[in-house]
Amino acid sequence: MSSIIAFSTSIGPVPLDCVISEKPSSELDITEIAIETGAKITDHAVVMPKKVGLEVASGNAAATFAALVAFQESRVPFTLVTGLKVFSNMLVKGIYPERDAGFSSVFRGRVELQEVIIVGTAYAADPEGDNSERGNPGGKKSTRSAPATSERAKGGATPDRASQTIQRGDAGVVSAMPADQSYLSSLAGN
Repeated sequence: MSSIIAFSTSIGPVPLDCVISEKPSSELDITEIAIETGAKITDHAVVMPKKVGLEVASGNAAATFAALVAFQESRVPFTLVTGLKVFSNMLVKGIYPERDAGFSSVFRGRVELQEVIIVGTAYAADPEGDNSERGNPGGKKSTRSAPATSERAKGGATPDRASQTIQRGDAGVVSAMPADQSYLSSLAGN
């Protein structure tokens, strides 16, 4: 009796002719803290993002490379199915093509994928029961500052910046001196 392991021959939406090899990795980051006696103790371990290295080949080198780069730059997480595991939330970290006389019209190279750990943020309930201003920029219990407006602005240049007036440089616009007056004479009051 034989078994078949099916896995995808694409990276996201980019089809490949073949996957030559796959090299998944799973790591822990184990902390080490030195103590007075010189020994190292460990207080916790963190699961690192999963990584998969693929050696791939596909026809039409330029189109395959362009499609992989475009997908990489889109930064859209995808699911990769390999012979060992289904990896979720993967991104294309690196693309390393090989070009030589034997592979001039074929895309052959290594593609490094890495899992992204996606988390959401939430606000905890206020012990006093008042969440009316939480999350509103500039609110009493907000952790974010309010955007600048000309009503709240103080000082000479700040109202212009708050009202989106664009000036050249931080000092504003300075008029030029008349052509018949030198800089030194203007300092002397002449």
